Amino acid sequence: MEYFWSDGGNNRPGFAYCFTLKEMNSDIWNWCEAYPLTGPFERWHVIRNYGQPTDGDKKEVPLIQFESRKAAYLFSIAYSEYIIENKSIYKLHD
Repeated sequence: MEYFWSDGGNNRPGFAYCFTLKEMNSDIWNWCEAYPLTGPFERWHVIRNYGQPTDGDKKEVPLIQFESRKAAYLFSIAYSEYIIENKSIYKLHD
């Protein structure tokens, strides 16, 4: 897949499928880069310091986002042990 980046303007996309993670490691990064492109709108992005309120304190965790439902679905299976919460705005599993 293609990593989303911006040299100005919006550098935090709001992709539809996203997960908060326990950690973002090189294995996850490599999986995303190796995921085959099959068409347009197959980008991904990581927000390394996504704020998530926890008992009144703000804890920052990584948030990984996908444009592609299929890529997000396969990621959720491959890395389920790293996922804290599914924050996707659309239903991922049928």
